[in-house]
Amino acid sequence: MKKNYFKALIFTIVMLATLGTYAQQTICVGATKNYSVNTPVTGPAGSTYTWTVTPATFAGTITGTPNVNTNAITINWGTTPAGVYTLQVIETNASGCPGTPVNLTVTIEAAPANPVVTLVQPTCTVATGTITVTPPATGTGYTYSIDGVNYQASNVFNNVTTGSYTVTIKSAGGCISGSTPAVIDPQPALPSAPVASVTQQPTCTVATGTITVTAPTGTGYEYSVDGTNYQTGMQFTGLTAGATYNVTVKAPGGCISTATTVTIDAQPVAPVTPAVVVTQPTCSQPMATIEVTAPLGTGLTYSIDGVNYQTNPIFNNVGQGSYSVTVQNAGGCFSPVQNETVNPQPSAPTTSAIIFN
Repeated sequence: MKKNYFKALIFTIVMLATLGTYAQQTICVGATKNYSVNTPVTGPAGSTYTWTVTPATFAGTITGTPNVNTNAITINWGTTPAGVYTLQVIETNASGCPGTPVNLTVTIEAAPANPVVTLVQPTCTVATGTITVTPPATGTGYTYSIDGVNYQASNVFNNVTTGSYTVTIKSAGGCISGSTPAVIDPQPALPSAPVASVTQQPTCTVATGTITVTAPTGTGYEYSVDGTNYQTGMQFTGLTAGATYNVTVKAPGGCISTATTVTIDAQPVAPVTPAVVVTQPTCSQPMATIEVTAPLGTGLTYSIDGVNYQTNPIFNNVGQGSYSVTVQNAGGCFSPVQNETVNPQPSAPTTSAIIFN
């Protein structure tokens, strides 16, 4: 009586299993897998095995040791397109009798498309970036990775440090997409606080001042004295007297320095019109004295000709004539002119004799 031996097709992912455990298999496009049949130890020797894959769209290769007629093979599925395939094995014993075909349904799943990535780069105030992967338009169960090793369900990677990353998508069946590179830039550096000073204070005749920035300098730097309006020029003119300005520098990446505070002086105030007392020549004193009685104070100088100034408000030995009295303060401002006149010395009487009768 002929003995019947049970032969089951098994395949290897990590370990061998029987057909009853793996009636179906799901793999990825381009996968290479091992398959074998569990020949009983007590079965007949000399059997050969015929392996086939249908349908005809199968584009892989079947190899075995020593040949493809052994009970263990390797299939490189190669460029076989996604779809459902049947792997069949038929055992023929040493007498040339074929056994019942054993089939395994193999589903080939296409890998997800290469990921589309959106980056948020570090800013002046945030040191890390964000990588966002656009999920595939169809399907569920995808996981995402930026290192090819660790996968997560969320398509958003926060707090990503500076560096280069390889972004991939894994399907629910374990198929991994091609990679998309992503680079997180270094955090932009803040410019150093500007070196700035008042290069022109308000004067008696000009009510505004000028601030000039001397550092830092560089291509793309912009400067501001109000934190809102920036310019490439480093000089700011027409600034309000008595005002305080916060000077900042903006780098090409948009980072803004800490502020340097600069204050424009108040516009100097001109002295008031001088109050003057003139002591005119007398019969015995041919010269006059001009004395400024107001304004008086530290830093004031006085003139009676608009050219020569002195700290003493009293001018002695002033001869006959017209004089323009002005006061100048420490800021260089001049008072309005007070015009004064020194009279001629009075003439002595001309009586020559005493007449009597």
